[in-house]
Amino acid sequence: MAILGKPQGIFELKNSDVSIGSFLMKDDIKQFLGVSDNDLDFLKFKTVDGIEVIDERKIQKSWYGGEIANAPPVEYSSLDEFLLISIIQEALPGCDIERQIRITRFKMDFKITYKDKSIFVEFDGPSHFAITRYGPPKHEPFRKKKIVEDETGIEVVNWAYWIQRCTSNVKALFNKSIKGYGVLWSANVHFGDFYFDDSAQIIETINTRFNAEHEGGFGYFYGENTIGRNNPEHPIIEKILQGKESRERLLPKGFKNQSRWLPKKLIKIT
Repeated sequence: MAILGKPQGIFELKNSDVSIGSFLMKDDIKQFLGVSDNDLDFLKFKTVDGIEVIDERKIQKSWYGGEIANAPPVEYSSLDEFLLISIIQEALPGCDIERQIRITRFKMDFKITYKDKSIFVEFDGPSHFAITRYGPPKHEPFRKKKIVEDETGIEVVNWAYWIQRCTSNVKALFNKSIKGYGVLWSANVHFGDFYFDDSAQIIETINTRFNAEHEGGFGYFYGENTIGRNNPEHPIIEKILQGKESRERLLPKGFKNQSRWLPKKLIKIT
């Protein structure tokens, strides 16, 4: 099973709290990767809602394949990391961002220093939580966090793949009173697929760090257009309504109240 499903929705760097999706705009790609129009000329963009965009997976594939001239070396990076760096720079002007910082035997994705406070950020994809083509997760998700915090005294924040890529979530790293967001629109790995017996608590812990609970839970993650955002509805919702998928795909092990986890339109169906 592919980790990502059909692309939908348009991401916009300057409006990342509201604009959510798989399609990227050319000017944003130029900023993420530090490239020019000429470097991207070989790519085939498409028009969605009157905007010239391209599926982020095509950008990542071309970048990994060395096809994008003047793009940064791939090393251990992902497109998500470079996208997040641009969001961090938008949200925290004047901050210092260090990448791939070695602490003991680990490499940390980011160290962000802002107004004399530092935080490590680890971007955690589906393989950190569920069985994928790589097998089950090697360790529980907070193992590295605990070791690095003990070693450095600096907080490590797990930025899981369902935590929205947006300025509010970046600001929430340094100001815990700010409300953050979660969102899911194309991922094929769902909370009910997670490997750990305490998956519900793991998800709750990550969501709490970003202050990402709204409307009494996390059902708003799945759209459509929830909490004033332009987020597409996840296709699994319609599949569940049609009886082609089970609601259990959205309910993590150890959950206690399904209304915290399900979109409103799924709560009353049997």
